[in-house]
Amino acid sequence: MNLSPHFTLAEMTRTSSGIKNEPGPTHIENLRALCEELLEPLRAALGGPVRVTSGYRDALVNARIGGAKNSRHMLGLAADVKSPAGDAAHLLRVLHQLDLLELDQAIGYDPAFGGHVHIGLAPVGVTPRRQYLWRDAGGYRAWRP
Repeated sequence: MNLSPHFTLAEMTRTSSGIKNEPGPTHIENLRALCEELLEPLRAALGGPVRVTSGYRDALVNARIGGAKNSRHMLGLAADVKSPAGDAAHLLRVLHQLDLLELDQAIGYDPAFGGHVHIGLAPVGVTPRRQYLWRDAGGYRAWRP
């Protein structure tokens, strides 16, 4: 099932945890919004593919991989991504330049911490924080270009 022109439900729910990872209807709608409002614009700006390394996570999957107890992944509102177009710092710069009003949070991870970008939407009815962070050996800190 396509959620948007370049992202499928299968890639947004893939897991290597060995645990069944099936989203409900609300999760699927959230994933569709995430793809349309954040991932598609990022892909277009990069001029090439964006690979989802983690999308929706069932609570058991999230616990198995050590995800945050309140992870937006469990709501279908977040994805971790990488791209051959650039590293996490580059992806953060591109996201910042796009100035996506729907963006709640973007967290770039130093290569020692996965080298990916966590990108997420706020739940319906919640004002997006438009927060940019960087994670490295010093922890999480505000990121600015």
